[in-house]
Amino acid sequence: SLTRMANDIGTTPQNVFKIIGRLVDDGFIQKSTVNGQLMIKFTPKASEALRFVIDTIRYYLDEKLVVRLVGTVTSGLGEGGFYMSLEGYAKQFIEKLGFKPYPGTLNVRLRPEYVKYRLYLDALPGIYIEGFSNGLRTYGGVKCFKASVHGLPAAVLIIERTHHGPDTIEVISPYKLRDALNLRDGDEVEILVNL
Repeated sequence: SLTRMANDIGTTPQNVFKIIGRLVDDGFIQKSTVNGQLMIKFTPKASEALRFVIDTIRYYLDEKLVVRLVGTVTSGLGEGGFYMSLEGYAKQFIEKLGFKPYPGTLNVRLRPEYVKYRLYLDALPGIYIEGFSNGLRTYGGVKCFKASVHGLPAAVLIIERTHHGPDTIEVISPYKLRDALNLRDGDEVEILVNL
């Protein structure tokens, strides 16, 4: 809501409405209404601007920028193994992420206060894994961000076609993270995402 957003940034709802209007006029966001709710989506222009800011900060601070996500391990539908084993994806993961993922994903339901950081990832370019077709079926593209889970190399997937809401992320790694970190459903996990 505008009121909540205004409280979060320390201004009035009227100012938030004006700011949103300016961002729309300048081509940084698109706004729409869904079921009476204001929906805001970053445009490619906004993504480029965010990438410029991040790259500039990295250059001057000579540091990696990291987004910290915290949530609990949850079971998925078991489809991750199938997708990770598809050659059209597997080759690109090795080439672009530098590792062959274990054939499966770790599903993490984010704590509510971390969902907004996951949504920031939607606006950033990341590492793009191209979609492909095998003649029978078309598979969508996947945006990835290199990450680590309790010190182990990993990547967070931002999937174009997913049944998960924005509060759930899928993580891949060269390791079966459940075994390597002795994780069970309900265990808390921290993911450090490199920008």
